[in-house]
Amino acid sequence: MVSRKCLLVGASLLYLAAWIAITVKQFAEPELTSIHPETRARSSHSERGYDFTSSSLAGDKEKVTTSAPGSDSGDTAVLHTTTTTTTRTTATATTTTTAPRTPLTTNDVLDLVRSNYFREQGIRLKWIGERMERLAPLWKQTQQSLMARRPDVFAQPKSILLFPGLVTEYSGYDFANNAYQGGFLGELIQWSDFIASLHLLGHKVTIMTTRSQLYTKVPRHSEDLEFDLIFTDYLGLAAMRENGYYFMYKCRIRVLDSFGTEPIFNMRTKDFLYDKSAVGFTNWNFEDTRQFWTLFPHTPDNSFLGFVVEKGSIDPSIERKNQAVLYGKDSNYVKGKESFVQTIGEIVEIHSTFKTAAESPANIVNHGLLTQPNLHKLLQQSKVFIGLSFPYDGPGPLEALANGCSFIQPVFKERVSSKNTPFLGGKPTARDLTSQLPYLEQFVGEPYVYTVDISNGDAVRDAVRKILQRTDWTPFVSYEFSQEGMMVRLSAYIRYQNFCDGRNLALGKTATASSTLGGHSPGEPLDGVINKDTCFWSESGTSHWWTVDLGTEVTITKIRIVNMLDWGIVRDWQTFIDPFSVTLLDTGGQQVVSRQFSDARPFYVWHNVEHRARFVRLDSLDYKVARYFVLCSVEVYGEDSRVVPWPDLTLLQTVVSKTGQSCKEACMDHTMVCEPSYWHAINTHPVLKTHFTCLETLHLEGRFEQIFPAYAVENDDGLNIRKGSCVTTAEHMLLSCAGGHDRFQRLCPCRRYTKGQVALPPET
Repeated sequence: MVSRKCLLVGASLLYLAAWIAITVKQFAEPELTSIHPETRARSSHSERGYDFTSSSLAGDKEKVTTSAPGSDSGDTAVLHTTTTTTTRTTATATTTTTAPRTPLTTNDVLDLVRSNYFREQGIRLKWIGERMERLAPLWKQTQQSLMARRPDVFAQPKSILLFPGLVTEYSGYDFANNAYQGGFLGELIQWSDFIASLHLLGHKVTIMTTRSQLYTKVPRHSEDLEFDLIFTDYLGLAAMRENGYYFMYKCRIRVLDSFGTEPIFNMRTKDFLYDKSAVGFTNWNFEDTRQFWTLFPHTPDNSFLGFVVEKGSIDPSIERKNQAVLYGKDSNYVKGKESFVQTIGEIVEIHSTFKTAAESPANIVNHGLLTQPNLHKLLQQSKVFIGLSFPYDGPGPLEALANGCSFIQPVFKERVSSKNTPFLGGKPTARDLTSQLPYLEQFVGEPYVYTVDISNGDAVRDAVRKILQRTDWTPFVSYEFSQEGMMVRLSAYIRYQNFCDGRNLALGKTATASSTLGGHSPGEPLDGVINKDTCFWSESGTSHWWTVDLGTEVTITKIRIVNMLDWGIVRDWQTFIDPFSVTLLDTGGQQVVSRQFSDARPFYVWHNVEHRARFVRLDSLDYKVARYFVLCSVEVYGEDSRVVPWPDLTLLQTVVSKTGQSCKEACMDHTMVCEPSYWHAINTHPVLKTHFTCLETLHLEGRFEQIFPAYAVENDDGLNIRKGSCVTTAEHMLLSCAGGHDRFQRLCPCRRYTKGQVALPPET
């Protein structure tokens, strides 16, 4: 067991605010365009969640009391659900949902916020609802505009469950309470804008804000699940792991994750754990880290969800003065930055919004904590917004730009990372921060953003003077942080991202085994239920086998094997099944192909099988002492499970990195982004040979590095790789845009992106 504090060590702002709240249980090659470095171009209502459908608030045609917009009185209304047709093929397949949407039905964020359900949640959804209500007119305007220009954005509504763990009892409610006491707001902002976007896009949304709702209303058998997608955060994910839902519905889960999760932190085996300080946020073993949705586009390994930058109504009567506003609510942020602040104070008057007046230095005009409208008024009176190095990656600077200010932020001469900064220690990312908000440094820049060495007084003065010379104080909002940008991006993700497989060919088939312990029959792994109570157990021994008969010979493309969900049971009962082999047999029982697996992990995946067989057999190998052989699930997939990449593979351009460079950096050098959906197309020796002169080729298994496919420019004794080797990896979960190595050049999958919408390819 891992303590509540351990899970939250090094979490994002969400997890810091809820520090003492958690307990969790641990445990066909394409035509390629190539670019080489040398050619570089520059408690709830009745303990249930409520539905909010595309035209209403509650599902199942339930009567609820709502207040009409602009009215304090409640009207009783029958709220109609959208008629949908749903097809499910297997326990793990995604749901295909179609719904006639002609004409498109408009709906209003105000209806949702003023529903009885939202009101009955008290503090849990209070701040989220207040923000949605404040932005409701802009949301409505955006929806109507998109309906007229982009009706495709509203296609294919889904049934979606939201479980925001940060407002549940799992966090102790501190996060919801602290929103009114100067606490961090980034995650609450994101959840608010996310809920509004889903509602306006026409999806049938169910929100659950207690664990009891989740545990009693979500079915334990995946074939009975009514939701196409489940959205949560790290706190909610921990609650889902406790009750077995995490493995059951893993391919449908999306995690709102402020700082992002890199593949090497996501993976854990018996012998491999990349960062013990991040133990609470590792070993989730998602097969694709694009299931983590971030606040900013930190890494292409995750999906960028973002948020909406709120700007006040620009009042032309407000005079913009030669004054600056400090970013942050805590005067401690000024410590160590006094000279920087004093330099700016010699040119402009400095204001702050620290929690109390007593905290403010004498030369700073402090306003205390402000309401959003009053903060916007202060920003519109000012010309400069000052970053003090912390907080990292917050929404405040974008809000300042949206109210007409320019932002001065510190450049980090020594990059900030988990290696040298306690705040980032334990977070599931190794990325280096080059400034307080790298997104603005990289994608916006002057005249809106100045990234300077704050120890250089001349550079600071020069930046302030350039800002004061501005004559046009038009607010700046990047398209991807607007209501429309967020809705378009979210619509694309929901329509095109698919991390589930097709039909499980082994579901319900007949299985046999060398022995059976008690009532844990060989057929248990084939029942579509993935939890520790429905697993096959052999008797204890040194030799075991288990076989499933698929009934006929089929082309097998992928096999997934789940050993045991609970690492504590695995350790205490010694139910590690490694080493073992998986063998495919034809109808006559003859071997077609076999593969060995080692190093215990919660599940094993054999990708790209591409062989015809009728039987799948598992055999234990070289057990030195008696052990149990335990299987909780065995899934076999055929030709309908081949992944169709999105974005389209025709957009792929390969780039060879410099030594030590990540693929994220290599692609950005060529004004492109690294695209993780293309890894399968380039993680092959034939593709590597088109880019390098390979003296030998290696395909590594059990080597836990996120730098392959790559070419060795020097010998690497630690990895036992010779200079001139072309290396691919069998560890598909470690294919990553992050990471670099001084002895290797990486082969990187890149694509063009839409200006102002970096997450999407052109013309999306």
